Amino acid sequence: MYNAFFGLTESPFNLSPDPSFLFRSTQHEEVLANLIYGVQSRKGFIVLSGEVGTGKTTMLECLRDFLNAQQITYASIFNSRLTPDQFFEMVAYDFDLRCSRTSKTEVLFALNQLLIERASIRRTTLLSIDEAYYLDREVREEVRPLGNLENRRGKLIQIILAGQQELDR
Repeated sequence: MYNAFFGLTESPFNLSPDPSFLFRSTQHEEVLANLIYGVQSRKGFIVLSGEVGTGKTTMLECLRDFLNAQQITYASIFNSRLTPDQFFEMVAYDFDLRCSRTSKTEVLFALNQLLIERASIRRTTLLSIDEAYYLDREVREEVRPLGNLENRRGKLIQIILAGQQELDR
């Protein structure tokens, strides 16, 4: 009904976040600019937190569009209710690592190799974790050391943790 009235060819009110329908408020532009700055300047960990429905996942989708345009390799964990083994398996699949994806050790070696190769050609690599406040303590303890991977130029992997305010705690 509203599609015909407003002359829309697609429905703007889907359950999946679609950045093409985002009204970019000043706050959204600032959030996106801060995410881009954090990734490009290799700050390591970036936290994106906010109330339900404020557009965190949509902002991550906008960032994904930017990353694709900049040829920045990224992995996106969208289901944060994982065991540590499942977390590493998801990382391996999303980065398309050439290793036994069920072995944490092999995933870490393959990830480190990917990060070193990308850094040697001055390319950035990003891991984003949506709904990160759901991460079990054991998985959080696996994510934390990934932020320690660095060289002289900065962190080898940028990690965005996104979620509701519980994440801030």
